[in-house]
Amino acid sequence: MEKFGLYNKLVALPLFVGMSKVDLEAVISKTKFDFRKAEAGDTIVKEGSRSGQLLLLIDGDVIVSTSSDDHGYSVEEITKAPYAIQPECTFGLTQLYTSTITALTPCNLICIDKKETHHLTDKSLIFRLNFLNSLSTAYQKKKHLIWKSVPETLEQRIIRFFVDHCTHPAGHKVFHIKRTRLAAEVNANREQVSDVLHAMDVAGIIQLCRGRIEIPSIEQLINH
Repeated sequence: MEKFGLYNKLVALPLFVGMSKVDLEAVISKTKFDFRKAEAGDTIVKEGSRSGQLLLLIDGDVIVSTSSDDHGYSVEEITKAPYAIQPECTFGLTQLYTSTITALTPCNLICIDKKETHHLTDKSLIFRLNFLNSLSTAYQKKKHLIWKSVPETLEQRIIRFFVDHCTHPAGHKVFHIKRTRLAAEVNANREQVSDVLHAMDVAGIIQLCRGRIEIPSIEQLINH
C-alpha cells in the first residue's frame, strides 16, 4: 500500500492517535506490516484460535459473533473500520480470540506480529500509551459492571443483560437466545420474559424473530 494511503489509514486508528506525520512515517519505515484482504463471508478470525498478533481493520464492515461459555446463546454485532480486533489477546496468559469475526463486506486488514508489536511499544511512547489506555479502559469498564445497582424491574434486567453482553454500546445487535435461557439469565420465568419482550417489540425497541432477538439500535434500548 502506498505510504500516503497507509498514513491516512493508520491515523484513523485509536492506537495511532496523537502521532504526527513524522512519527507515523518512522513507524511505517521501521515496522513490518502484513496486508490482508477478506471477501464478504470470509472468516477473519475464529473463536478459540491463537492470536499473538495485532490485527487492524482499515476498510470494510465485519460481524463480531460472541458466544457464552457453553455456547447456549450468542450475540452478533456489526462493526465498521477502523477497528482493532481484540488487541488484548496479543499478550497475556491466554492469547486466544474470544469472538469469531466474519467479513460483512470486502475488508482490508493490517497484521502486525507479536515481535513487531513489541518493537512498536518499545520505540514509540505514543503507541505504548495508546495501547495501555485501550487495555486500561476495557478493564475499568468490566470492573464497573459488578458495582452497578440492581435493576428494579424485569424489563430493566433484560435490557441490562443485552447491554452487558455487547462489546460496543452502539449499533444493530442480534441475540441468538431462547426465551427459556434468557429467563434463567435474568432470574424470571419464561412467561414473564415473553410478556416483557412482546411489550418491547410493540414499542419498537426490539424485533422478535424465531430463535433470535434483533435490536435495531442498542442506544435506543439504553435510553428507553
